[in-house]
Amino acid sequence: MSDDYKLLSIDESGKASYKHPSKLFILSAVIIPEKIKTKVDKQLRKIKNKYFKNEEIVFHSRDMIRKKGIFLLLKDKEIEKNFYGDFISIINNPLIALSFVITHKPRAKKLGWLSKTILKKSYLLLLQNFAYHLKNTESKGKILAESEPSQDFYLIQAHNSLQSNGIKKYKISGYEYRHLVTSLSLVNKANLDIDIQIADALAHVAGLKFKVDVLKDKKSLDKINLIKKKLIDRKINDKNFGSFFEYLV
Repeated sequence: MSDDYKLLSIDESGKASYKHPSKLFILSAVIIPEKIKTKVDKQLRKIKNKYFKNEEIVFHSRDMIRKKGIFLLLKDKEIEKNFYGDFISIINNPLIALSFVITHKPRAKKLGWLSKTILKKSYLLLLQNFAYHLKNTESKGKILAESEPSQDFYLIQAHNSLQSNGIKKYKISGYEYRHLVTSLSLVNKANLDIDIQIADALAHVAGLKFKVDVLKDKKSLDKINLIKKKLIDRKINDKNFGSFFEYLV
């Protein structure tokens, strides 16, 4: 097994709570070799400076979609197209994989799932897939998550469960999991991790793919969204990337 580490960098879109208006709860993650994180950060800083004249800005999916604040200039279709073209060219690096777990909350509610059921199942599946990716690429891994106090417990619970019980469907024992995934860290946005920012920026694209491919809703698939969706399609369809796109219901 290689001594090179890969990071599973996690953010989310929507909330698992049924009180929240979101119809989708999305765990969005980037699997990135730790050794290229600084290089990717520099590449994206150049893009931030090119378009927003500020390499310190933080990618927030919500503001990017709404084109608010510093992302106001994305209302210009040509600028938006060029920006996402540059952004995607970096994320398309074959060393970077993507992993998503999506829950359609109205369907989950019909099944009688509690919000904590959504969280438990989502984190467990995300971590199982990460361990499987590590095993296949003969790598070790670390988990890095954007902290959300109402959800952190379920992430830690999933990690501890896999350390004890392993993953039967992937034939990974608890012992093997502990040697594949060696740490879990919780960070906040002030940490400015570029991999967390990428996960944040791509969460809505995963939601778009779900709406188009699963719900058969193509109303929002304009030219720009089609470009973004094609990135995920390409990653998921090429098995060499080791990416995952999963939905629970």
